[in-house]
Amino acid sequence: MKKTPLKRYNKKSKEDRKEERKDFPDFFKRHIEKIQNNKISCEECGNKLQGHVSEVAHVLPKQYFKSISIDDNNVLYLCGMYSENQCHSNFDNWPQQKVKQMRVFSKICQIYEELKSKITEKINYKVDERYTC
Repeated sequence: MKKTPLKRYNKKSKEDRKEERKDFPDFFKRHIEKIQNNKISCEECGNKLQGHVSEVAHVLPKQYFKSISIDDNNVLYLCGMYSENQCHSNFDNWPQQKVKQMRVFSKICQIYEELKSKITEKINYKVDERYTC
């Protein structure tokens, strides 16, 4: 089995990536504090959240939608890596037809509609189809 080499960044791309992600620590800290202070439960399964970064899910992936990557409205609170249900991982990795069966899907559609006007990246038909009810 052939191993895939790790992606290497040149100096400029490292700096660009660093710049793009500079506000993430404050963004995640704010949402983790919200989870802890308000005793928030997973929006999918209802399990109590612990206040871990893996419980802050981006509705629209931060990797592709940099213009809204730190928008507080681009968030769902889903149980993360320390839970049995792994709702955040399921949301990120399940195929479209399975994500559409999640309880939070109507909220996902609502968030997408609210954020559409803020997105500066091109939205292709697959993205629109994935997040539209």
